[in-house]
Amino acid sequence: MSYLPALRASLVQAAEREGAVRPGERRAVPAIAIASLRSRRARSVALNLALGLAATAVGLGAAGVFERGTPVGPEVRPSPTTNEGVAIPGTVKLLPLRVADPAGGLPWGLRVLRTTRGLTCVQLGRVDFGTVGFLGRDGGFANDGRFHPLSQNYFNTPFGCAPTDGHGQAFLNAFLQDRPASGGEPGRGCGAEEDRTSGHVARRRPTCPLSDLREISFGLLGPDAVSVTHLTASGTLATTPTTGADGAYLVVLPHATKGCLVPDASRRFPAQCEVGFQGDTGGPGVPSGAITAVTYRDGHVCHVPPPGSRASLFERCPPVGFVATPASEPTSAALAARISIRKLPARSYCAPRHGEGVGPCGAHVPRGFRRLTGGWPSLLVEISFTSRVAITDSHSFYEFNLTMPRSRTCTTGGNFGPTNYDIRTGQRVSSRMFVPYRCPGIVRGSVSYVPLVGPATAMPVPGLPGQGTAIPVGSFAFRVP
Repeated sequence: MSYLPALRASLVQAAEREGAVRPGERRAVPAIAIASLRSRRARSVALNLALGLAATAVGLGAAGVFERGTPVGPEVRPSPTTNEGVAIPGTVKLLPLRVADPAGGLPWGLRVLRTTRGLTCVQLGRVDFGTVGFLGRDGGFANDGRFHPLSQNYFNTPFGCAPTDGHGQAFLNAFLQDRPASGGEPGRGCGAEEDRTSGHVARRRPTCPLSDLREISFGLLGPDAVSVTHLTASGTLATTPTTGADGAYLVVLPHATKGCLVPDASRRFPAQCEVGFQGDTGGPGVPSGAITAVTYRDGHVCHVPPPGSRASLFERCPPVGFVATPASEPTSAALAARISIRKLPARSYCAPRHGEGVGPCGAHVPRGFRRLTGGWPSLLVEISFTSRVAITDSHSFYEFNLTMPRSRTCTTGGNFGPTNYDIRTGQRVSSRMFVPYRCPGIVRGSVSYVPLVGPATAMPVPGLPGQGTAIPVGSFAFRVP
């Protein structure tokens, strides 16, 4: 039988009496309490043993009072060849930067890793047990007050991945509004606003107290960035060095109750600040908001445009030091393929609860699937072709484009369906898309190959900066009754 859990509990109670520790927070055992225990060593051999166990408990918990909870894993089993891929062993590292939370407790930190699909990913969370994780509070994990470490293959941090460049660096920046102080994403526990699901059905999560919401900026600026100038909780500006060769930074602020985060912005940009923060998130450019400037090794300073600026996200302190991955682009003749169309009409369609894909389903919903509801009655169409080249990571993808017939009832624009997985030469590639029946007539479409040639996001969304010119693969047409 181990006495360690009971002794840890007694240390927690002592710490609470001394410093009123909140549930789910850590605090070092007061030195006066330890000294008092040590003064009684001569009274009992058993007490000596207890003190030894106490020292072990403090060492294991980094002088803290947290218990380790269940790990946080991905909702969908990760695959080395799809989506983000899986973490490459030996590349996972907890960065040394630690940022205090506005309310105290465990610090915030970042863990960085590379994946099998050519991405560098950042995991954001509170730090304990030598890793990042979420706290069982703010409605998450049944408020168990434990520390839940993140799996190495947990990629749910919004805008947390970017393609790795030719020198092994990544450039990504993100601003997360109304993040729960637990560290978890808003869907895990309480949220800041109403959540809407498919089928036009609204459901409301418990609302976090404003004191439990954070405004977080983080990113990787590359080896040439040496510091960032940023807003502080007091409303002043501070300059903080970046961390390591990644050029990493992290800023954690309390909930913004006065709109824009930029000092004096509400006076200078009233229209943009009336409805709160208006900066963009994700991508290699630095979003407006908490970060106001980046200083580089050669001495030059890039000032981040304020909210409301017409400068695009990719023009806001663009990456310095990016090195393109050398690769030869295939020609249209080398890519050319015949495109096949298969219509899949059905009364209803189902999709996996955990995974991707959609298909017809009858009265019985297969196990592990859910019936799709809501939206316009639509026809499911499968578009397929044989790939003439290999796609080995996230640095290139195929995109599918549809152009709907013009009519008074059809207001749907082009639909895009980019691939997000590795493809072998000679492999059959297919994508399924819904076309509304309210768009009768001839639908025309095309398939193209898109390489990444510059700094880009990890999302294969057609038209984003960093993508090269789309190379035609083939075209097609079909009729919607």
